Amino acid sequence: MADSEATVTETRRQFDQPALVERFKNPEYTGENRCLPCTILNTLIAVVVSIVVGVFSLPAGGALFVASVLVIFFRGYLIPGTPTLVQYLPERVHDALGTTPHHDEHVEVSFDVETTLTDAAIIRECPETDDLCLTESYRSAWHQRMAELEGDDQKRYRLSDSLVVPANEVEFEETETGWHVHIEGVHAGRWHSEAAFVADLASEELLGERLDRWEELPADQRTQLLVALRTFVEECPSCGGAVVADEDVVRSCCRDDIVSVTAACVECDAVLFEGTEN
Repeated sequence: MADSEATVTETRRQFDQPALVERFKNPEYTGENRCLPCTILNTLIAVVVSIVVGVFSLPAGGALFVASVLVIFFRGYLIPGTPTLVQYLPERVHDALGTTPHHDEHVEVSFDVETTLTDAAIIRECPETDDLCLTESYRSAWHQRMAELEGDDQKRYRLSDSLVVPANEVEFEETETGWHVHIEGVHAGRWHSEAAFVADLASEELLGERLDRWEELPADQRTQLLVALRTFVEECPSCGGAVVADEDVVRSCCRDDIVSVTAACVECDAVLFEGTEN
């Protein structure tokens, strides 16, 4: 009897509907990974083919459309190879469908950040590698300014001077979501970590001294410069350890693979920068 009950239980498990559904689903192209252009293109194909079949037999056309929709829902596409072909759609099609990836610190480049920083003698070509490096004068000044922001009081006074607000109205809060700044009880900004905030606060003061038109730049362009400079931090402003960049390739069926880059402090895991590159 026990063996019989076990057999029945196993049979029920094997034919359990949710389990069957999960086995039929293709997680690579469904759920959060669903490719919107693939879904739209295959649905349009299903509509056209179903209409053609429906001209000869309405029930057959309806049944074909329902079956096609189910396949698209569970598998992500109807025609094999669609995810690969969709990658070659024109950029304007991807933009219209909203398939361009967005990230917390992805900023649309509306002016030349590299030229701006190079002309201000802040970055230069590295002497030994094909890359960009900080100039020695800026590196030294930046490290000194960051070292001066060791305690909350120093950060508070520096920020209050920059924003022209009373220092006693500036408050900091560190949570699981990052480093938060409150001014007069109102949430004013969030950074990934205290280290990221310190790097930006020190850079903001130096850029004000080195760029003649810093005060005239729009807020988004200032942000681009600050975020770009944060990628050059080599020593953690919070714990003093090394900063290491880690790359993670995210596969996309709609676009080229996306490389996610995260720079964080080795000793305390404080994130300084998160961004992407295609």
